Amino acid sequence: MRRRTYEQSADAGITCLALLLGLGLGVNVSAALDGGDKIQGAKSPPGEANSALLSQVHLDGTYFVRNGKRFVPVGAHWVPAKAAMQWPVQWDPKDIEADFAKMHELGYSIVRFDMVWPWFEPRPGDYNPVAFQQLDYLVSLAHKYQIYLHPSLFIGGEVGEAYWDVPWRHGRHPHADPEMLRLETNLAAEFGRHYANESAIIAWDLTDEPPFWIVGGQTTDAMAINWTRLIASGIRQYDKLHPIVVGTSGEEISHGPFRADDIAGFVDFFSVHAFTLYSPELFPDALLSARGTYGAAFEIALSQGASRPVMIHEMGASTAQFSPERVAAYDRAQMYSGLGAGSIGVDLWCYTDAAPEQFHKVPYLRTPQETGWGMTTWDRQDKPLAKEFKKFSQIVGQLDLAGISPALANIGIVIPDEWAKPHGDFSHFGLAGPEVTPYVSTADGDAIPGRPQADASAANRLLISSALNAFILARRAGLKADFPREYADWAKRPMLFMPSPITSTADPFLAHVHSDFYEKARKYVEGGGLLYASVASDGAIPNMASLFGARLADRALNSEVTLKFVVPFGDFRPGDTLHYSLPDATIVSWGSLLDVTTGRIVAVDQDGHPALVTNTVGSGKTLLSAYPLEHYLANVPAVFDKPEGTHRIYAAFRDWAGVKPELRADLPSVEVSALKGDHRGYAVVVNHSAQTQEITISASSTLRSATRILPEGRQPLKMEGSGWRMELSPFEGAVVEWNQ
Repeated sequence: MRRRTYEQSADAGITCLALLLGLGLGVNVSAALDGGDKIQGAKSPPGEANSALLSQVHLDGTYFVRNGKRFVPVGAHWVPAKAAMQWPVQWDPKDIEADFAKMHELGYSIVRFDMVWPWFEPRPGDYNPVAFQQLDYLVSLAHKYQIYLHPSLFIGGEVGEAYWDVPWRHGRHPHADPEMLRLETNLAAEFGRHYANESAIIAWDLTDEPPFWIVGGQTTDAMAINWTRLIASGIRQYDKLHPIVVGTSGEEISHGPFRADDIAGFVDFFSVHAFTLYSPELFPDALLSARGTYGAAFEIALSQGASRPVMIHEMGASTAQFSPERVAAYDRAQMYSGLGAGSIGVDLWCYTDAAPEQFHKVPYLRTPQETGWGMTTWDRQDKPLAKEFKKFSQIVGQLDLAGISPALANIGIVIPDEWAKPHGDFSHFGLAGPEVTPYVSTADGDAIPGRPQADASAANRLLISSALNAFILARRAGLKADFPREYADWAKRPMLFMPSPITSTADPFLAHVHSDFYEKARKYVEGGGLLYASVASDGAIPNMASLFGARLADRALNSEVTLKFVVPFGDFRPGDTLHYSLPDATIVSWGSLLDVTTGRIVAVDQDGHPALVTNTVGSGKTLLSAYPLEHYLANVPAVFDKPEGTHRIYAAFRDWAGVKPELRADLPSVEVSALKGDHRGYAVVVNHSAQTQEITISASSTLRSATRILPEGRQPLKMEGSGWRMELSPFEGAVVEWNQ
C-alpha cells in the first residue's frame, strides 16, 4: 500500500487531531481546522509588509548568498510565548503573525523553529495534512515579513528536559532501529519533495541537539554517521538546493557522536550552541566573563577544523537566573566574537519568554530557568538583548562581504586523530595488508565481546579545556588560533601549538597525537615552522632532544610553580616571574624535569630547574614549557577576569619568531579579528573585560582609511600611522571597515 501523503485526505488530519486529543495534548480543533481541510490563516495574510518574495539562498562555502550578494542571517529560535511547544495543536494564526511582525521589527532575517514529529507523522508513514498546511502558512509569513525559515526536523527534545516523542516508537532506538530509520528517511524525503524549490527556506536542520535525548547515552559514532547519511539522502532525493545542517549542541566539546568530524561528509555547514553556563567544567566563571564570552568563537574554530563553515544556532542565558543587562552584554560580546571567528549566521535562543500561564505546566513547571530566555517578554516588550540584537542586525546588514574571508590562522592547535576519527576506524594505525594475528586493542573495550566502549570523558575534558585556554591565550597575544586535525595540512600555519595533554601518552588515546607525528613536526620546524609545546609528567615525545633541545628526565612533583625568567624574552626581563597553583597532585598536573641539550633556558622554576627552553632547528624555532600551563589556567575560576600574564609567553614566542598578526590591539583583553579581502576588509573588535577600554588597533600593513560601522551609518576614524584609536565599553563589540 502506498504511503498516504499530507495532500490526499482531510480525514487524516481530523483523525490525527482526535489521536492527539486522546494523548492529552489539548488540541483546539476549531482553531486548527476551518472548513474541511483548510487551515485558518493558511492563505497568504492580507496587508503584505513586503510584496516581494524572498530570493533563493545558497551557500558558497564561506557565507550565504542571495541575489548574488553574501549576507549573514540573524535571528532566534521561535517557541511562541502562549502556546509554547503546543503551538501546532493550539493554532493561533493571528498571534503567530504578530510574532513575525515583531521579529521583522527587531531586524530578523532568519527564524529557526521546531517541526514536531508526532504532529507531522501521527502514525508510521501517515502524514498529517494539517501540519503541512500550517508550514505553508509559515512560508507565507516568511515572504511577507522577509524572514527566512530554518525548520528543525524530528522534534523531539526541546525546552528543558522535555522529549516530545512519537506515540508509535515503542522503545525503538530512532538512530539505530531499521524501521525507525526507514520512516525517518521517508519523512525527510516528503519535506524535500514538497519544499524543494521553496525560496523562503534557507536551510534544513535535520534535528535539534542530537542524539535524541531519550537515547543520548546509547548512541554510537556509527549510529550518528548512518542516521545523518540517511536523513540527508532522504531530503536530497528531491531537494538538491537547500543547505543541510544538524543542530548539534556541545558535541565537539563533549566528544559526542554527532561531532563535526563524524557528520562532515553529509552536511553543508555545522552549528554550535554556545551555552557556556552549562559547561562549568570548561568555563568555571561568571556568565559575563572573559573566558565565557570566548565560548562561541572557540566552538566555531573547533568545528571549522572539520572543513565546513559554522553558524551560531543557539546561544544565550535566562533572565530568570541573570540580570537582563548582563545577558545582553554576554550575547553581544559573543555575537561579535563569533562574527570575527567566521560565523555564517547568528540564531539565538530564543525569541520570547514564556507566558505566565506556561509556568503551571511542564516543561516550564519543572524548569524555572526556561521561562526567561527570550529577547522579548512574553507580551512582546523589548528586553535589553532585543535592543543589542537590533543594533547588531543593522551593522551586519551593512557589510559588503564580496571576496571577504576570515583571515588565516597564525597558530594551529593540533587536534589528535584519535579524537577526530570515528570510533573503530583503523585507517591511521600503520597496518597494511592481511595479518595472521589481528590487532585487538584492550583500550577499545567494545572490540572485545561483552565489554562496553571505554569512558573517555575525563581525557576529553582535559584536552578541550587546555585547547580552550590556549585559544584564549593566543587571542590575548594578538594571534589567531584554529584547530587543524592531526592528519590534515596543519603545516600551512606559521606556528603550531601543542599544549598538554596533546604531548601526553595517556590512555584513552584521544587526548594526544600519534608517535609518528613528531617526525612530521621536525620536518615542519626544519623548514621554518614554529613549534610550541607544554608537557606534564605524563608526557612522552620520541627523539625529543632533536626537536626541543631538551629531553624528559623525571617527574617534577610540586603543588605550586613559579617561573622565573633568567634572560630577556619578549617583554619579560630577568627576574620577572609568573606563578601557578596546581589543581591536583596527579601526573596530568605535575610538570617534568628536563635535561637540556642544545636548547637555551629562558626561565627556571622555583627549584632552579629548566622551565622554558627555546631551540633552533634548521630554519625554524621551538619553545618548550616543562609545565602544563594551559591546564593550570583551565582550573582557575575567573582566571582572565583579573591580571594574568601567561599570554606574554605566547607573545614573546611570536616576537622572537617574527610573526606579525594582521591586526592587533594594545590590550590583551581586547580581541581583534580580521575578515579580509583584496586591499580591504573588516576588523571585528571585542572588549572581553568589565572595564571601558581605550585602545589602539595597529595593522601589519599600511592602511589608507578606517570607518566604524554603526547602526545608524558609518563613522570615519582618524588614522594614526597604520592604525586607529577607539573606545569600547565593557563587553562591547564593533566592526571597522579598513582599506589599503
